[in-house]
Amino acid sequence: MKIAINTTSAVAGGGVTYIKSLLTYLAKLNTSHQYLILTTIPGRETFYFQHPRFTFLSFKLPSMGLISRLCWEQIFLPSVLKRRQIDVLFSPANVCPLFTNLSKIVMIQNIEPFSNTPVSKRQGLLPCIRLKLLKRLTILSIKKSQMAIFPSTKARTDTEKSGVFIKHAEVVYHGIDKEIFHPYRGDDQLSPFKGKYGLGTFILCVSNMQRYKNFFELIKAFVLLRDRIDNAMQLVFAGTCFDRHYYNEMKVFLTKHGYDNRVIFLGNIPYEELPYLYAACTLFVYPSTCESFGMTLVEAMACGAPILASQLEPMPEICADAAIYFDPMNPIAIADVISKTLKDPESISTLSRKGLERAKAFSWENTARNTLKVLENVIQY
Repeated sequence: MKIAINTTSAVAGGGVTYIKSLLTYLAKLNTSHQYLILTTIPGRETFYFQHPRFTFLSFKLPSMGLISRLCWEQIFLPSVLKRRQIDVLFSPANVCPLFTNLSKIVMIQNIEPFSNTPVSKRQGLLPCIRLKLLKRLTILSIKKSQMAIFPSTKARTDTEKSGVFIKHAEVVYHGIDKEIFHPYRGDDQLSPFKGKYGLGTFILCVSNMQRYKNFFELIKAFVLLRDRIDNAMQLVFAGTCFDRHYYNEMKVFLTKHGYDNRVIFLGNIPYEELPYLYAACTLFVYPSTCESFGMTLVEAMACGAPILASQLEPMPEICADAAIYFDPMNPIAIADVISKTLKDPESISTLSRKGLERAKAFSWENTARNTLKVLENVIQY
């Protein structure tokens, strides 16, 4: 079978991690399938590897912006697939070509268009237009596909609540690279890393910066903890900034309250350094209001970080009993749960132990195997 995988939408964060891991572990499966991997020009550098069953094709147009990518997918991609005699197309970013009879599988990675949280309703005009367009294209893509894959039950439920009829669907969890993400306890490993970034004792949040990730509420909670926790404790964010206006709002707030030096924005740090960051933190706090999976939660658990997380799904689905949950829209509630946990070493130890055990449920081997099973079965629909 000839399988095409469209990776052109993966530009940062979890989307890149997912594609790289999926391709790596598909290559390890003992099959005769041929894979055509469609990338942008920058994406080829990120995803390319040599393998006799993998061919990489790179295109300039989809790397020029959202509208260019959508036009390329709808107008030019079908002819590429036809020339290459592709049997099945896998589109792991909500949208697939609508005007082709080729067998298609779409994965719903972004459920923000289907979110009804207060944060999603405070978007500006252009983000609202973008989300409405993505929602419409996602619904059409599901209707035109033989199968939809969701990375969590929550993602499937939110999509179904929109009223779209889903013919066939599977939930396939993302995985974890256990060779990279595991506990690092020795000071000889963690101290040089902390010194590199000027870190002491700190609370951590890892995610790309977007409004629905709810960084601001966590920052407000941290300020509320003044004199309730060690005044040397830092709050550290790691991830690419996709909303400069949101970032500026937070910086103004921090300056007003004198917290510029205690809240650190590391930006996008190298992927191989993330395990040290997770292992070195005192707590990992995840206040997001909208996720399809929450990959950094699994990474943090695998490194032994104690988890405090938003009570909104899919966070409880992913972490189960390995986290303490809070109302992400209530800074007072977030502050209280942080304060209470920091004062309870036994609770921190229990969270760390349960997180390590829960992380065992996720593996890229299973993700690749289950995804391939869907790809193989879709021909019969």
